[in-house]
Order: sequence, then structure tokens, then C-alpha cells
Amino acid sequence: MNDDRADLRSRDDVARLVRSFYRDAAMDDRLGPVFAAAGVDWPSHIDRLTDFWCWQLLGERSYTGNPLSAHQPVHGRTPFTDAHYERWLELFTATVDDHFRGPTADVAKHRATKMATALRRLLAGGSGDAATPVSVLAPATGDVRHGGGRVPTRPT
Repeated sequence: MNDDRADLRSRDDVARLVRSFYRDAAMDDRLGPVFAAAGVDWPSHIDRLTDFWCWQLLGERSYTGNPLSAHQPVHGRTPFTDAHYERWLELFTATVDDHFRGPTADVAKHRATKMATALRRLLAGGSGDAATPVSVLAPATGDVRHGGGRVPTRPT
């Protein structure tokens, strides 16, 4: 882990997070096949996700779209399982922790957890009720990139 980690402060920081995370996710044993089946256009996808995370973390309103509708066709072809959501969160948290630290980095991990929880519920046909409790992932202890263990959760 880089001891000179700073917080996420700019679009360039967010782009670095997105590129690093999706590089690992695309090559992951569990998540890679989902991306392969989706036929992801990586340059376009990375740009769109950078816009999304800049909106979530920096308040930049460059993202237009609906994450639920964006994931429905992929979920229809390759149904997302609990293991997919858990692995996505493990990798995302590890990537944030490897490159950044600070309040915005913490917000990134919290928002990722909330979004994964909501996406899981909505794609499974659940309601949009926000009353479902959300757990925040604890900082990764060790490298979970290529099949490592589950990151423990703690209530928020």
C-alpha cells in the first residue's frame, strides 16, 4: 500500500480510481466473465463511470443515466449473485484503500456499499424502499484482488 496516499480530490483522482478498479474487476475470476458476457466497450464505460463517480464524490453533474436500467440487460444475461456483489465490494474497497485515504475515500466506500445493496434489491425485484439497513465495509486487510477472502462488515 502506498504510504503517500491522499484523498480523492479531483476528476483525475476519480479517473485513476475507476481505471484501477475496473482493470482488476475485468480480470477477476468471478467478475471478469460478467464483463466479457456484457461485451463492455471499455473506453466508453470508463468515461461514463468516471462521470458517475465524479457526481457521487465531487458533485460534478456530468453523469446522465440510470444505474438500474444500465445493469438490467447484463443481469438478464448473466444474473448477479450475492458472490458477485461481495466480490465487487471487496475489490472496490481494496482499490480505494490502496490508492487513497481521507473523508472522500471513506464516502466512496460507503456509497459503493449503498449502491450495491440497492442494486441487488432492485434487480431482484425488490422495492425502492430505502429502509433496508446498509453495512459499510471495513478497510481491507491484505490484498483481496485475485480471489482473496471476504472483507468483514460492520453496521453503520
